[in-house]
Amino acid sequence: MRTCWVIDHPAHFQLFRQWFCDDDILVVTRRQELEIMLEAGFEQPILRVNRVMGGWFRKISLARQREGAARRFLAEHPVTRIVSKGAPFELRAAAKQKVPERWYLTDTEVNTIAHRLGANVATHILLPESWEGVLKPTQTYPGILPMAYIDSSTSLEAWNSAKGQIVEELSLPENDLVVFHRKITGDGIHDGLEVINYDTSIRKMDVHFVENKESAAVADGSAWDFPLHAALFDGVLTGSTTLAAEAVVQGVPTLLISKATRGFLTYLEDQPHFFHWNDADLFDGRFAKMAAEWKLSMHSTRSSGRNTINDVGTSEVLNTLFG
Repeated sequence: MRTCWVIDHPAHFQLFRQWFCDDDILVVTRRQELEIMLEAGFEQPILRVNRVMGGWFRKISLARQREGAARRFLAEHPVTRIVSKGAPFELRAAAKQKVPERWYLTDTEVNTIAHRLGANVATHILLPESWEGVLKPTQTYPGILPMAYIDSSTSLEAWNSAKGQIVEELSLPENDLVVFHRKITGDGIHDGLEVINYDTSIRKMDVHFVENKESAAVADGSAWDFPLHAALFDGVLTGSTTLAAEAVVQGVPTLLISKATRGFLTYLEDQPHFFHWNDADLFDGRFAKMAAEWKLSMHSTRSSGRNTINDVGTSEVLNTLFG
């Protein structure tokens, strides 16, 4: 079945790539991480589109441009299926081109405008079983999406091999904690209201941060290994729900500082190595307590090992649908 895959975020590339066929086509958003990932080389026809961001009128203009470009692309390269995660404009174009199967995937409840635009033209709506929004699925999957593209056993082997090396390379004392820190800018279509400014509060933490900013990727081939790279450290601190989920699946003690609410975050709450602070007040004593528990978890996993989260059938269900 010839498929059009819509790639709007690096995690979409990580997830969808396993199902690409030679005669498929790709729609890829212009953003720095995706530019680097494309350097892996793909033979499929590719349409590049702009990210929908900015003020209201600019978003409308960019959305119309994307829809128009996608419709022309689909007319030139007819498909029988289109698969999009949270990006509705290509689905609308596909409906006008009478593409038989139009799949809309999401695990982000707050992206309500995209849901309304995408669901109205979708033939299939795929949601996690942990979904907490009003959108109704035609199909569901168990667990969370990183389970379908992260090999936790490989991650664990890499961490066990690298344990202690990062501290040594940074010339730090042996017992110091080294944390992978990824800060998001909050200019996405839905995450602006979720960002918490935590810069000042984390400066006093007794850990060494290795920084990685959103929309920053190195042109050395490592962009595809980003989730694995994050797992090489003692822990992760981030405002990104995607990175938090990827790290927790790999057993990494993770502190997410974000107002975000997601069904998949609720699903992860039972994991002892996941810590989620969702209040703008970072000088509350409760935050200091959570940060201390997170650091204790990092020290503990150094000595006792990590507990990764097993795939609960996510890969099986998605392979059945898309493989």
